[in-house]
Amino acid sequence: MKTYVITWAIEAWIGEAITSRILSEWHKVIGTYEKELSEKASTFSDNNTIELYEVDHGNKESLLSFTSSLKWTKIDGVINVQMLFEMEDLNNFSHDLYDKLVYVNLNMPNLIIHELKDSIKTWWSIVLITSTEAFSWSFWASAYASSKADLHNLIKTHANNLWPQWIRINAVVAWRIGGVMDTDEIFNLSKKITPLWRLGTPEEIASASWFLLWQEASFITWTTLVVDGGYTGVDTTSKYEFEAEQKAK
Repeated sequence: MKTYVITWAIEAWIGEAITSRILSEWHKVIGTYEKELSEKASTFSDNNTIELYEVDHGNKESLLSFTSSLKWTKIDGVINVQMLFEMEDLNNFSHDLYDKLVYVNLNMPNLIIHELKDSIKTWWSIVLITSTEAFSWSFWASAYASSKADLHNLIKTHANNLWPQWIRINAVVAWRIGGVMDTDEIFNLSKKITPLWRLGTPEEIASASWFLLWQEASFITWTTLVVDGGYTGVDTTSKYEFEAEQKAK
């Protein structure tokens, strides 16, 4: 039995899917959750294959308390799922909100990596869940998009620095993932501009993460595995021009 640390481990979306996948492979999960999921966390109290900690992912002391509790635990891998997304108001810009978003999306995973790297067994890996917004501009989410882009750069540095410890680090880049807001009009539009004509599933992100964790990916480090149904390969304007021309014929 191997042991994996997962942030946001029981969040009803990607985190829960990754946790379920690892537990289904008969391994142990050490997971974090935010206070609002305390009641849900209590339902796992009798399960000895999952160990949960309440953590404020935007608070350095809370994070350090969690990582210090694992000081003597040998870990086979770390998956950072936790993220924070909020729209910014350009006419009343909140620098406090910007700082909070950057901390949770960039500084927090960096802290987790540094604090747990010496507990990770050799030949195993770290996976960070990121977003396709790291590849493009953003209109009202500059902190989110820029922190995800910075995270992609950061894993390159960590890959070089951690390889002497035989630790690999990669990112799984997610596009629109269903299961929470499938009926939202933005998500419906997302389907139309994605070549596979649908949203991704949390289980597909979990499968990509599991692949990067496992030895089948033993020669892969500092890469970004894009799980987006082809979205980032689309020139949306050209697509609509082509469709308009086809209708005119």
